[in-house]
Amino acid sequence: MGWPSHCNLSDENAQYAYCANGPAAIFFTVLFGLTAIAHSAQAVAYRKRFCWVIVVGTWWECIGLVMRTYSTINQTKSTTASAGQLLVLLAPLWVNAFVYMIFGRMVYYFVPEKKVLGIKADKLAKIFIWLDVSSFIIQATGGIMDSDFSNEMNRIGLRIYTAGIAAQEFCIVCFCGLLFAFHRRMQERYTECSRGSQWRTLVFVMYATLGCITIRIIYRLIEFADTNTVGTSPLTVNESPFYCLECLPMFGAMIIWNIWHPGRYLQGEESDFPKKVKVSRKERKGMKREEKARKRQNRDRSSGRKGSHYSEYQRAQSSDGGAWRKESRTPIQCKDEVRLLY
Repeated sequence: MGWPSHCNLSDENAQYAYCANGPAAIFFTVLFGLTAIAHSAQAVAYRKRFCWVIVVGTWWECIGLVMRTYSTINQTKSTTASAGQLLVLLAPLWVNAFVYMIFGRMVYYFVPEKKVLGIKADKLAKIFIWLDVSSFIIQATGGIMDSDFSNEMNRIGLRIYTAGIAAQEFCIVCFCGLLFAFHRRMQERYTECSRGSQWRTLVFVMYATLGCITIRIIYRLIEFADTNTVGTSPLTVNESPFYCLECLPMFGAMIIWNIWHPGRYLQGEESDFPKKVKVSRKERKGMKREEKARKRQNRDRSSGRKGSHYSEYQRAQSSDGGAWRKESRTPIQCKDEVRLLY
């Protein structure tokens, strides 16, 4: 008994440019579901709060494929095809953000100065995450405009989405420059030590993840390069490119973090950024008053030192009529302290 599917490409309401394969959608739904469950469990087991990002990304891919599976039953009826496509288009941005978060924590964990190329670890993570958020907003806007609107609106939406993934790839290239600089510095610092294999493993997994995302971006850039031929190009009239160049690379980018999860390598107090302590307005005012009082006290001390006169010569309290003599201060280095002998 085959998959119950109704497909009529001549129908004006056809959801795909081909007869979508239901069992293939089920297969990839199961794959993404397994990695989503694994990431959810690992985030709890390793107690890494930032891992919620990849958990969201994997579940978006899974739910998007579930919606695609349902839409293949009747492909001439508008059901969940557009919503599923939107989730699949945006899910890779979560994985991208996950890589940025890991890298910032790696710099904080492995580099004594806690910065690379002059950029501090926490700022580095924030910069690329906000760039990723901007790309997310652009792509989401384009993806929404491309869903069941007029033909002209769909073309505009595709252009906006294409600009968003181009911006995403530009950020990846810039990020790879920082990652390569970190890689070289760590090779010079750590040759054979306990942390050597840890940072190296994470770096190569990040290279692989960004490579998978880049394959997927190139596929989408070529597919949407010419909005006039989107419905007739070989990439859009065949289903295999979607699974081979979209689903497989993204599944690879997610499953490798199940195998080499950052929670296995980033452990201890410095494995995450320090928590920010929330301070009330009353406490902030008290801290400012204390800081002002401390500065005022330091100024009074410095002015007192300038007004007094310190000399190496002191008047000898003797019967010689107050002759001046020089104090002999000879520092002698001891094992634990420096003593001054008079």
